[in-house]
Amino acid sequence: MKKHLLVGLTILIGTNLAVLGGVVYNRMGDATAQLTLTERELALPYNSGAQKENSGMSLSINWRTPTRKSETYYSYNSRDIRLTKDQLLALGFAQTDVKDNYWVESRELYWAFEFDGALHKAEIIKAEDKYQTALMAFKANQNDTTSRKKKQYSDSLAREKTTNSRLFFMEASADYESLVNRLSGQQNILVVRGLAKPYYNNNKTYSLQLKHLLIRGIMVPLEHAEVLSNLKRIDRRDITPPRYTVDISWGSRLEPWITNTNKIEE
Repeated sequence: MKKHLLVGLTILIGTNLAVLGGVVYNRMGDATAQLTLTERELALPYNSGAQKENSGMSLSINWRTPTRKSETYYSYNSRDIRLTKDQLLALGFAQTDVKDNYWVESRELYWAFEFDGALHKAEIIKAEDKYQTALMAFKANQNDTTSRKKKQYSDSLAREKTTNSRLFFMEASADYESLVNRLSGQQNILVVRGLAKPYYNNNKTYSLQLKHLLIRGIMVPLEHAEVLSNLKRIDRRDITPPRYTVDISWGSRLEPWITNTNKIEE
């Protein structure tokens, strides 16, 4: 019995040391990215407000894909990126992967994001165009349908300006260095790791399904939790300005940690 206990303790201690070693290594040297995000990009947990201050809290990362250039604004956020067959093969998927949708495993890739930049500005413009179209239709023919659409797209525009995430997916790559070099010189760029899966569609097109980030939440250290401790998660239908900012750094392992939190004064 003592032998089994000793083995268990050894494994536990070894695992903890490995985790701590990874944390230390991640924070050594210069950060790969530093951003100040808000509630728009970092959502509170569903049980926030009911938690005790010392119970720990994790903020979930909200990110989006932009509306395709050839399409009008659409509030639903698709996680499918249209790519060519050659582009999928360049990401490291095998020839059979892009045909065998159901059996291929997701692959870890490097994902690049832009924060509060040109992609978000373009989204606001598209949302404004959609609202103006609905407004003109309402003025030309006032009925329940045109009134409902005018309200719907007015709210969509307001959310785009006030509450929606400004962290936009740009591209994926199998090679970190080449991705970083392509984006060098651009502001507010973040590169992290995520899982993605190729698809061959019935209309004979190819796409990459962005499954999820490898790290989807960020733990809030106790020394930075007070700002968030009494807040409740906002309903996604509400149009509410963000209530806090969070300073985050990403290290050599592309893993994030929080360096500061601040309340946004009303």
